[in-house]
Amino acid sequence: MKNTILFDSYDSFMKEEKLDLSYRLNPDNELVPEFFRDFKYPISSWPIILPERLTDELERVSIRIPQLLNKVPELYFKNDAKRIADFFFQGDEQIAEFFIMCVQKETPVSCRLDLTYTTDGFKVLEANIGSAIGGLEFQHFEPLMEHTHNELNGTKGFEYKTRQTQNYYMKFIVDEIGEVGDQVNVFLVGKEDADETWKEIERKFYNNLLTDELAGSNKKGDVFIDTIESLKFKNNALYYNDTVIHSVLILDTGLKKMTPDLFRALLMDTVYFPDHLGNMFIGDKRCLGLLRHLAEDKAFSQEDNELILRNVPWTEIVEDAAVVYKGKSQALLPMLQQDKDGFVVKVADGMQGNDVYIGKYLTQEEWEEAIAKAVAHGKYIAQEFSDSMDLLAPDDTNQWSPHKLIWGSFGFGNSYGGVWVRMSALKNTSGVINSAKGAVEAIVYESHPKAIVQQAKAQVLTI
Repeated sequence: MKNTILFDSYDSFMKEEKLDLSYRLNPDNELVPEFFRDFKYPISSWPIILPERLTDELERVSIRIPQLLNKVPELYFKNDAKRIADFFFQGDEQIAEFFIMCVQKETPVSCRLDLTYTTDGFKVLEANIGSAIGGLEFQHFEPLMEHTHNELNGTKGFEYKTRQTQNYYMKFIVDEIGEVGDQVNVFLVGKEDADETWKEIERKFYNNLLTDELAGSNKKGDVFIDTIESLKFKNNALYYNDTVIHSVLILDTGLKKMTPDLFRALLMDTVYFPDHLGNMFIGDKRCLGLLRHLAEDKAFSQEDNELILRNVPWTEIVEDAAVVYKGKSQALLPMLQQDKDGFVVKVADGMQGNDVYIGKYLTQEEWEEAIAKAVAHGKYIAQEFSDSMDLLAPDDTNQWSPHKLIWGSFGFGNSYGGVWVRMSALKNTSGVINSAKGAVEAIVYESHPKAIVQQAKAQVLTI
């Protein structure tokens, strides 16, 4: 049985004694670090076992799509400050100039693509770029998952592994900081509504990741957390009190500002800052439509053009205009109204599934209201509905039933950092699959034939 979250490994995992296994893990267990025991969302007690062919596809998309999105200002807008200002910044050309300067630095970024897995492969629904990207933490539940499923030890001819996403992330940050001496300092802009106890827990958590990454390198590191205004640029460096800071990460998704001191440090290449003005707006969902236009105009290599057109669904800004859909030019608004099951309408900068309208799950009246709202707002996209393939997984009655999945796939510069999944039972879903909307989260393991893994290890030893 292959249409399950276990894919090719279903027969290896299904045992009689597991038929009554609860559908969700209990994280209040000594195998889970104390920091994660009060986890906010339910976690599936069954892993997703991803075949190697799908891992390879996710890796290609997760690394290359963010890099290509970064070329939209130059290739689509020709770095024209007025056009960029009118599109992103309500006509403010000064901010647009800052945006162009930031983008031209071509800063490698951390990114989580949200995708759906369809009968035609993975489709990119949105790009979440910067530091405040959720889903990084699932490596901390692996000991409990592996205690629940001894099969993950790979006794049946396969080796199963997960990507240690947070370690990939910290390695990426340290690599981008580069050579700064024997002390590496990272600054976190914490969430404004978090209390001091929680901020200290977050600081210690990131400090442990940094310490682990620097182990064996004769370097030390410290992590600090405070407000963005506490950073000051002086003596050609960015300081927190009397300490030089080498990287700034923003954990507060609501923060949309960059101080003059941090901007100066960015322009002078004294700090790695992935949440700068350019990256913040490259994550605008409208850019996916612009990326497709560039690919249709053959702006990239043949390989990149094909990647975009295969993995990014048809996307257009919702406005009273003509568009080309499936080779035919037609008025967008009547087309949307007449084919509600074929499209999704969503705000360009939304999060957590807010302001997402999936025609298939709405009445005609609700759908037309959503279109009218999108036109009035001015910054909504229409996207071809990429229906998630149904995969069987345990539901809240512990029955294996069809589920819809959203895959959050991580790319850190040139490295693939793994994937995190949210899933909803088909009987419960409203189409929006998001943790904040009730989805169950799942840990993904990659499946590799043991013979190939052992051969690769032998080659490394020989070299």
